[in-house]
Amino acid sequence: MDLETLQHVVTMTNKIALGTALNDQADVKIVNFVWTAAQPDTLFFSSVKDSAALTTYAQHPDVAFISVPNDGTVGNPYIRAQHVQLVRSEKTMTDLLPLYLETVPNYQKVWDLIGPQLVVFELKLKALYVDPGLGQEKGTLKF
Repeated sequence: MDLETLQHVVTMTNKIALGTALNDQADVKIVNFVWTAAQPDTLFFSSVKDSAALTTYAQHPDVAFISVPNDGTVGNPYIRAQHVQLVRSEKTMTDLLPLYLETVPNYQKVWDLIGPQLVVFELKLKALYVDPGLGQEKGTLKF
């Protein structure tokens, strides 16, 4: 598995189902994410700074996720990882806004409504399962 395959799969999605758990209570949220080849072992996502999810992220930063292919994507390509460390990012939404606008349709509306309320988190990857779609070679990318 290589970064080129990962980059290809990431172009077909901009959402992940992020699984968390706190006090034996599982939860899952759909969040937009961005990725850049300059920092291939990291996915970035944001959350509203007064969200209850921030407590879960701080108390139990071991998470799992799977990407959600864009509507109409053929072959069901996805990325998936377990035991990913979720950390608060030093980057700001202003830093990442150009990437969000480029990769997430209609993100300008989100930014206009709640942009100043968003804080950035990073999903630090050690291993990532990449499935580029039906009939294509799947594998684990290690960082």
